[in-house]
Amino acid sequence: MIKSDVEKNSCKACLTTDCFISQFCNSEYISLISDLKETSIYRENQFIAHEGNAVLGLFFIQKGKVKVISSGLGGKTQVVRLTKQGDIIGHRGYGGEKYPISAIAIEESTICFIDNDTIYKAFMDNPELTYELMMYYSRELRKSEFKIKSQAQMNVREKVADALLCCNSLYNINNDYPYLIQLTRQDLADLAGINTEQLSRILSEFKKDDIISVSKNEICIRNQELLNEIISPFGIV
Repeated sequence: MIKSDVEKNSCKACLTTDCFISQFCNSEYISLISDLKETSIYRENQFIAHEGNAVLGLFFIQKGKVKVISSGLGGKTQVVRLTKQGDIIGHRGYGGEKYPISAIAIEESTICFIDNDTIYKAFMDNPELTYELMMYYSRELRKSEFKIKSQAQMNVREKVADALLCCNSLYNINNDYPYLIQLTRQDLADLAGINTEQLSRILSEFKKDDIISVSKNEICIRNQELLNEIISPFGIV
C-alpha cells in the first residue's frame, strides 16, 4: 500500500465522476471528506480489507478493480463479486463489528477510505447520499440473491458462461471489441463456484466452438451472443 503521493488527493479534483461522495454530497461535505479521508494505492493482489477485521469505515474505489471474497470450510474461498471504479467496499459490514468479506486488488487500484464517524455525519446531513446508498445496497442484495438462485440451478457450462459475462461487464464498460478479460483461472473458477479442472474443460469447449480465444491469463470473448444464449433460460440477459 502506498500513501505518500495521494494522501491529500482532493475530492474536488477527482476525475471519478461516478463516486457517491462527489455526486450526492453538498459542497461543504465534499470539502470536509476531502480533508479527512485517506487515499491509498494498492498493488495487484494486495488486501484492502480483511474478513473478520473490525469495521472502521467504508472504502470507495477511485480507480482500478477489486475482487470481494468470502472464506468457507477448509479455507476455500468464493469470489462474491467483482468491483470497479465508483463502487464501494465494506458496506455489508457497516453498522456491524467485523467485515464479513475480504477485498483484494486485481490490478493497481486507488482506494479512498472514510472512517465511521465521518461517513455517519455525511449520512445524517446529506439525505440524497443516504437514499442513493440505500438503493445501492438494495441492488447489491438483489444481485446476490439472484446469483445464489441461478447458480443452484446452473450446470457447469452455464456457470462458466455467466462468470465470463460478469467479467466482461467489469473489464469492458464501453463494450469495446475484442472483449478481453484478464483474470486468473483460480479467480474465474471461484467466481463460477467450480474447480479449476471443470473450468479448464469448459474453456476448452468454448475455444473449440470459437466462443473465446485464450492466451495465458487473457481471455478474448469472440462471440458474446452465444454466451448470452447459454444463460438466457435464467433471465439474466
